[in-house]
Amino acid sequence: MGRRLSPEGGIQMSDAYNKGEQLLMDTYEEGIKGVLANLSELSPHIGRYIVEFFGQVFTNPLLSFTQREMITIAALTSLGDCPGQLKWHIQFGMKVGLAPEEIIELITHTIPFSGFPRALNAISLAKLVFEELGIQIAIQDELLNAGNIRETGLAKLQEIDGEHGTQVLESLAGVAPVLADQIVDFTFGEIYSRSLLDAKQRQLVTLASLTAQGGCEPQLRVHIHAALRVGLNEQQVIEALLQCYPYTGFPKVLNAVSTARQVFEHQK
Repeated sequence: MGRRLSPEGGIQMSDAYNKGEQLLMDTYEEGIKGVLANLSELSPHIGRYIVEFFGQVFTNPLLSFTQREMITIAALTSLGDCPGQLKWHIQFGMKVGLAPEEIIELITHTIPFSGFPRALNAISLAKLVFEELGIQIAIQDELLNAGNIRETGLAKLQEIDGEHGTQVLESLAGVAPVLADQIVDFTFGEIYSRSLLDAKQRQLVTLASLTAQGGCEPQLRVHIHAALRVGLNEQQVIEALLQCYPYTGFPKVLNAVSTARQVFEHQK
């Protein structure tokens, strides 16, 4: 390899580091060099951890690079307080193949799970990145003149969540029927019915958003079921959760993995 991130002096780096170095130098050389330069004096070990994560986890072929960046951008959006890291990953996401329109769409998808304010902040940051790079996009409101949104939402809910979604609505019927209506009309009639992301991509984004926030195990359970229902396998679900840990921390991911294990065992 002609270009290196590793320290001078012939230090032998781990296989994970070498794989991460290769990936990052091939995709976003200026971005990773900037990160490592900022860490070089006070915490070079953290820079090594970052590169090793890319070599150990990011390169696992269970998920594509674009799927992993969807997960990462969704997690950072839902955390809500990581503008520097979110900006870096919006740029890196495009380097590995995400379209600007897909980035806006996946941020939009987080709204039902982590709220409008965090999504609005992420959209503003994405807009800034696009302007800096000279990227112009114009996304249409494709459902502006849609027909019966309730009917559309119920059909999409059944497609994605099946009986587990119906159980959620039934649990709200006598307590908060308006909330049940919003889940159907907005989450499934509007958000899930948009065309730019497919069902698998949307469930990866959902799992990332719920994992990032923590304390959402009941909702995670429903959406892990949904992830399997739309075609993700158990290994891919676990891999999606593992992708989150450098950004959300171990406790949230441990809880999410425990929830996934319960879902898998219940299905056997």
